[in-house]
Amino acid sequence: MLDSKIERLSQLLSHSQKGLVFVDLKSKQILYINPITVEHLELKNPKSLDAENIFFDFNLLVSEIHTHPQSKSDYKWFLKKQNAEKVPVSINYSSLTEFFELNTEIYAITIIWNQLQTDDYPSIADHLEIPFFQTDLAGNLKYANNRLIELFRLSPDKIHTYSISDVLILPENLKNEILQGNTKLLFEVDHPTENSTTFQIQSFITTEDGNQNGITILLLDLSELQNAERIIKYGEDKLRTFFATMNNGFVIINKDAKILEIAPIFKFLLFQVFAFEVGEDIFHFFDEKMKSKLMEVLNSVIENQNSQTTEFDYTLLGEEKTFEIRFIPVRRYDPNDKKILLVFSDITEAKRKDRQLIESMKFASIGEIAAGLAHEINNPLQSALLYLDDLITVDEADQNERRNILKKIESANLRIRDLVKALLDLGRMESPNRDIVSPYYILVRTSELVEVSCRKKNISFTRHAGPNLPGIFVRWQEIEQVLINCVVNSINALSEMETARQFPKIELGIDLVKTQKKEWVVFSVEDNGPGIDDDTLEKVFLPLFTTRRNKQGTGLGLSISKKIIAEHGGEIYIKTKEGTGTKVEIYLPAHTDENG
Repeated sequence: MLDSKIERLSQLLSHSQKGLVFVDLKSKQILYINPITVEHLELKNPKSLDAENIFFDFNLLVSEIHTHPQSKSDYKWFLKKQNAEKVPVSINYSSLTEFFELNTEIYAITIIWNQLQTDDYPSIADHLEIPFFQTDLAGNLKYANNRLIELFRLSPDKIHTYSISDVLILPENLKNEILQGNTKLLFEVDHPTENSTTFQIQSFITTEDGNQNGITILLLDLSELQNAERIIKYGEDKLRTFFATMNNGFVIINKDAKILEIAPIFKFLLFQVFAFEVGEDIFHFFDEKMKSKLMEVLNSVIENQNSQTTEFDYTLLGEEKTFEIRFIPVRRYDPNDKKILLVFSDITEAKRKDRQLIESMKFASIGEIAAGLAHEINNPLQSALLYLDDLITVDEADQNERRNILKKIESANLRIRDLVKALLDLGRMESPNRDIVSPYYILVRTSELVEVSCRKKNISFTRHAGPNLPGIFVRWQEIEQVLINCVVNSINALSEMETARQFPKIELGIDLVKTQKKEWVVFSVEDNGPGIDDDTLEKVFLPLFTTRRNKQGTGLGLSISKKIIAEHGGEIYIKTKEGTGTKVEIYLPAHTDENG
């Protein structure tokens, strides 16, 4: 896998005329070297190289990379030819670790060939921000860069007169350890006007022609790292305090739903009852059906790396409560490190208010269609009264004719009963439970209520239903309410047009739509009204937004409808063309084996 990724990256970058090397800083292995670099360095066997085979002072380069992980400008450096001749170059580098596994430290080093002379080594090294110096094997200074000279206030003209003891105030045993090379230790430098700075001293032996010829000593400034650690710790403390003031529960789990960490929440009541413990299965409090559902959501979040939300009901201290869990993937550098943040929220009160809003929307719809229903009820009622009067005043001897009159009276009364029942059902508080319902049943009930209002406004109302429609698992009264709201919107749009349509029409329909992974029952409400402009379309689902403010519009209908459909796992879309018409499509998951 690693080789294939390197090969792919090298192919993408092969067009460059610059040198290019991929190197793993941990193993010091050259993973890729492009042909231009092989040619410049006259390498005979480029497939088996250590980084030290082609880079002078590779350890110093690694330290520079660790200090500045992403180079913002070119660095001057030396490469080695096959015959150990120095080649002056300019380089820049960038990390490739995000493309590979976390246990690697792979960098791409780009090489710009230049014409500097090899004796320009001091000027090349002087630009480095890392303080460093070189000594012979006895500890006498041969070179110190500008940063170190400035830090220790050395005289640049007398570098060769200093020894390691003049720079580092350390016990003899530690100095000797440094001169033996490959040493790391901490060292503090005092400043007259500032706080002391902590450095990590790192020494390594340099060689030439295979023989040891000196010691290179680096001073890596740890003050920024320590300051960053303090900032992180301060941030963590603030975050914990912030969590503790919120009425939510926060838990971090792994892909197996094992608890890794719990925020110190004392206010969130559910956590006091559940008593979560690190290391246990967070879902073991639930029954098998709910546990299976929550594990499905967890696996989906891990696979797709997107946030998802689910709800559950729980009787807490004798009171029925509704809680929401938001699953949020924790982004990390290691793609194999799958952690999920769970945010528990008590939404009992919010759900109660949602129910109240839905009820408000219901009664607004009832008000919209009540006048039409009154007219529709009055017609069969008048007919029934006329037939009754006919029976009373005329002694009809023909039994067949008498039966026909009674059937007409019965038919008129059944029509009145059905309309009243539909209106009462619309206003009744619906069950909180979902049922498997035929979408055609919802279509017919909705049509009975809205076609009356359409006739009153001289709007042609039609409906259609596709064949072999599967059931849907819903609170059907809520879906009926959404459809009524959409049809009422179409009625208002058509009846309030400045220039009335010659043949205004509304069509209510149901179709089955299959995608690659799912089947959907799609309700649609289509009209040939004025359409919606782009600016209004962006706002139609916002709560309290309405274009009918002066006509008692509440601005709640579409925002509540969207929430209802989302709670049923569906989506609502609006397709519109200004001046032509609007089509609302409501997608709900079909209750089929394919959908699970």
